[in-house]
Amino acid sequence: MNPESHDNVSRLKQLKERPETERPGSRQARLQKKIKHSDIQWLALLLCVISQNIIWWVYPLIYSNNLAGGQWQHNPLLITYSIIIAIAIFLTFNRGFSRWINYVVILFPLLFLYFLYKQFTGQQVMLLALLPITLLLINISWLSLQNVLGLILYSGIATIVMPVVIFYQQNTYLTQPFIISLLPLFFSYLYFMSSVFVTQGRNKRLTSLIFGVILLLNVLTLPWNFWTILTIIIIIFTWMVLINFNLKQRYRMVFFTILQTLTIMVIFLQQN
Repeated sequence: MNPESHDNVSRLKQLKERPETERPGSRQARLQKKIKHSDIQWLALLLCVISQNIIWWVYPLIYSNNLAGGQWQHNPLLITYSIIIAIAIFLTFNRGFSRWINYVVILFPLLFLYFLYKQFTGQQVMLLALLPITLLLINISWLSLQNVLGLILYSGIATIVMPVVIFYQQNTYLTQPFIISLLPLFFSYLYFMSSVFVTQGRNKRLTSLIFGVILLLNVLTLPWNFWTILTIIIIIFTWMVLINFNLKQRYRMVFFTILQTLTIMVIFLQQN
């Protein structure tokens, strides 16, 4: 055997042996990466669920407390439902639309309505059912609701359903001023969820810019202080950085939900 053929044979042996020696390390690296990604997703889920429930619960309770006779009415079933639907919202939007697993996730809040029906009025249960039904409709691809129309539909339902039911549970009645005061929440959903529904470059930037200006105008009507300025900075930062630089899908929900919570709490807590 000449030297050249001997070199070729040795090279072939090295190529065959290299995957075997590198495989355990690469498998371990992939496993660690997968575990780390899983930990991040669990943390993102927890933060989103907490933030979403702060958005729904804090303002109706504060508004009810300011009314004559408004008292805290403890309702474990409604709290449980709000947690379940918040989980369904995160998993649906974080995974992407029209995936079969989304339908399984949405099924849980729909089934839980059976337990609510025993303690709530039919109108309240129907109102609560609108959220999972809306999620279901958005995930049906042939309805073409994964756009601005779907964004407006989801924003309107998410604004009305939980805050209205919570307010009614606290006071056993509903007032028009309370419903009107939820407009900033509607604007915040339109803005912060815009890049979840409209994902393409120019359309995404234009849609978020329009809804961002509307939300910004609402913020400018508040008394000027440190918190108002901070809210303006959050809105501008969200558009210029997180939306324009195309934040990865798996990070969108957690970042936008937390920023929405900070923004809407400043607005609500400064309302008269």
